[in-house]
Amino acid sequence: MENPFIGDPFREEDADVEDVEDARDQNPYTIMEGYELEDDSGTGIGEIEETVYDAVSDVLKYVVVDGHTVPADRIEVNAEAERVRVPYDRETIESAPALEDLSGEFDRRLRAHYEEPG
Repeated sequence: MENPFIGDPFREEDADVEDVEDARDQNPYTIMEGYELEDDSGTGIGEIEETVYDAVSDVLKYVVVDGHTVPADRIEVNAEAERVRVPYDRETIESAPALEDLSGEFDRRLRAHYEEPG
C-alpha cells in the first residue's frame, strides 16, 4: 500500500477546489471593509481593505489596513459610525507585517508582533 503522507500533498481531484475569491461570499465580515480603523487612542489609521475569515471555525481572524495585518480577536465595532477600534497603538499597527500565506507560522509571527498570546 502506498504511503499517502509521502510526496505531493495536493491531489489532482482537488484542483477544482473553490477559489479564495469565491469564498468571500461566505465571509459575513466583508461589510466592515471600508470602515475606519482606529488605534487605542481613537486616532484614525485608515480604511479596512480586507477581512480574513476562517469559515471552518467561523471566526474573523484579521483585518488589513494600509497593507498591514491586525488580529481581529479584540476589535470593537461601531457599525453605526462605520468604525473599528483596536487595542494597539499606531506605531505597532504601521510596523505590522503584510498579509501573507495564511499559516500557523504567519499567525505566530503576527501575534508575537502584537504581543498577543498564540
